[in-house]
Amino acid sequence: MGKRKATGQDLVNIVAEWTVTQTHRDDTTRAAWRNLPPQAQGQIHGWAADERQRRADGTTISD
Repeated sequence: MGKRKATGQDLVNIVAEWTVTQTHRDDTTRAAWRNLPPQAQGQIHGWAADERQRRADGTTISD
């Protein structure tokens, strides 16, 4: 378990993880997600996966 200073990419990853969790909450958000280009969906999922991996590794971030 490590600790490090947060980066701008950490913020992107956290927001992406939140976005992915919110996309399936209702028909409107599902439709909006489907309207994104596949490349954008893939990038957001990649950032979210990076955040989940950071948490799984036990790495904490601070400001």
